[in-house]
Amino acid sequence: MYAETSATAEEKEGYFFCRRGRKYRNSIRPNRVTGSGFWKATGIDKPVYSHGGEGNDCIGLKKTLVYYRGSAGKGIKTDWMMHEFRLPSNTDNN
Repeated sequence: MYAETSATAEEKEGYFFCRRGRKYRNSIRPNRVTGSGFWKATGIDKPVYSHGGEGNDCIGLKKTLVYYRGSAGKGIKTDWMMHEFRLPSNTDNN
């Protein structure tokens, strides 16, 4: 399943939804390589909390990614950034 918002040239923000690909077939490691660079995770996963109902439950995790042009190890950092949201797994410490 893939869906995206319609963003115009003036907008600086867009939302994309897709299944996360795997780097290796039997691994949980995500594939973030593109044709001209790669997305690199920075910092730690930050919890996303619900603010409705009873209590503030962790409903997801947010990871910050920065885009680098070139190959890993020789990449040049760009000013492109995105946030990846995912559901917490049973092994995540909340």
